[in-house]
Amino acid sequence: MIIGTQLEKADSSLGWNYYLPIDAEQAMQFIDGENRRVICNAGSEVVFHCALMPDGKGNFQIFINQERRSKLGWVLGQLVHIEIVKDRAKYGLPMSDELSEVLLQEQEGSALFEGLTPGKQRTLIHWSDNVKNPEIRIRRALVMVRHLINQLGEVDFKLLNQEMKEENQKAKKR
Repeated sequence: MIIGTQLEKADSSLGWNYYLPIDAEQAMQFIDGENRRVICNAGSEVVFHCALMPDGKGNFQIFINQERRSKLGWVLGQLVHIEIVKDRAKYGLPMSDELSEVLLQEQEGSALFEGLTPGKQRTLIHWSDNVKNPEIRIRRALVMVRHLINQLGEVDFKLLNQEMKEENQKAKKR
């Protein structure tokens, strides 16, 4: 479905203060129970997974970060058209082959990963997969799975980042 909407800005101290308002009637076509995950095609090769977020007034919104706004050249108040489709990915965003393979081979880590909330799963997928280099994606996936096992399924992001830095230092020495 292609939706025409206007880029707006919320009065917020959070980094996600630009958004696209989406009418409730349009949004409901993509909402399945608690699952509000969609894929947006904004043009100019900008395709992203996101959620339809309630605006507190009965409608919904899609947050647009600075990187996407810059790439698209969007400015406050601009009328834009985006294509929205239901996101049918298991985790609400794609998972790299590298992370998928590490989880397949490490059953304990995989079970702990599956026990996380969907939001934490997406955060860890993004953390693991947001680099182009497949070698680094493998390293991140291995560190993440070890972290889940060592922390008994809990995620301490500060510690996880420290563990990744240490693993990167080891890799530089090899």
